[in-house]
Amino acid sequence: MSKMTNVNSSLAYEILLYLNNFYLGMFFVCEVAIGILKAINVSYPENALLTETGIFSALCLVEAFRIFLGQRGNLSSKKVPVFFSVLLTIPSAVGVCYFLIYQTYIIRLEYIWCAVMLMFHALEMTFAILFIFTVCKNQQYD
Repeated sequence: MSKMTNVNSSLAYEILLYLNNFYLGMFFVCEVAIGILKAINVSYPENALLTETGIFSALCLVEAFRIFLGQRGNLSSKKVPVFFSVLLTIPSAVGVCYFLIYQTYIIRLEYIWCAVMLMFHALEMTFAILFIFTVCKNQQYD
């Protein structure tokens, strides 16, 4: 039964990472388009636009690296890259929360995008922890 749990958590985790990979691309393109639209039509306080651009760039880099580590660790059944992927979920979720709550101007559509991204983070973290626990279990051979 242990092998079945490992396969199920691994498969679910891989599917979530695969979907999040596509969602990150869509999130990036849509946020850049909305950011350009807001920069043209709304006046930002001094350095706010530059700060938000920097935070967004860092968020996308951390998220892409987090997904890469998760996929690499999951496919090779190694817990260390998955563990670092779980750790990188924290700064990634903080960045998404920044865009959800503290951004200078927030459009309603961005609430939905950020909420879906946070849902991916929660589900991936859950299945990654299950994966780590199943990989860390001592294998008993009869």
